[in-house]
Amino acid sequence: MAILTGAIGTVPDPGGVAAAVEASVAHLPTAERDAAIVSALRAARPATETWLRGHGASAEQARDSVADVDRKLDRYGLRGTGLDWFCAVLTARVVAVGRLQFEMGVSTADGGPAWGVHVPEAGPLHADACDRSFAEAPGVLRAVAPGHAAEQWHCRSWILDPGLPDVLGPDANLVRFARRFRLEPPGPDDATEGDDSVAKFVFGGAMPNAEPPAARARAARAAQGSVPRGRLAEAVLARWDAGGHWTVRTGTAPVQDVARTLSTRNPGVRSHP
Repeated sequence: MAILTGAIGTVPDPGGVAAAVEASVAHLPTAERDAAIVSALRAARPATETWLRGHGASAEQARDSVADVDRKLDRYGLRGTGLDWFCAVLTARVVAVGRLQFEMGVSTADGGPAWGVHVPEAGPLHADACDRSFAEAPGVLRAVAPGHAAEQWHCRSWILDPGLPDVLGPDANLVRFARRFRLEPPGPDDATEGDDSVAKFVFGGAMPNAEPPAARARAARAAQGSVPRGRLAEAVLARWDAGGHWTVRTGTAPVQDVARTLSTRNPGVRSHP
């Protein structure tokens, strides 16, 4: 636990912290290591919550930030989530502000500073709730980590797949969220990461990796035990059945542009200077 608490507020490289945590349990029998890590993660939550409250986050934001630890453990487990993510949350690199999570220490493709945007598994992604998060986040992030201020939002997600509006329609919550960002050129790993991300976040990570895409669709149906419910799940399977892939894409948006859009669309939402 000392490794995690000692890194709170430093905006560290999550991979480096994760490697140190793994090394700290290397002396244990293999079967006991993951349980020891999970215990350390849960034990570190109060320290992170207290630190956030003392450095610009509200009590609700601090509580919501560390709540992601149990949410991810319950849904995906330690390895299904990835230790890097837990280290990012528990060192206060990732902060929850309303409906969204924001990550400090992120860089754009040209190396400029950015604030990462993440969508926690917390119900519908209503546009108004996202508006409030984007409006409030800059002030919180500048207070929590003043040395990591940024003027760009950065999001890498399967939600930014350009084909999503075709299957969900232009007014779907996910599509409206994706429209906030300008897509960067596609990369070589977009399809592999996209299929894996969709399998995890749409089907709860309960299905094994499989190729070709049609095999992945069969694995998803078998893991679900029945025909998936909802337009999104059906659309995912339909594309895999047809041999296609889902992609993750990277998008950016200037913070001030987002603020102006919000104030124009919803005068009741105020953005921080």
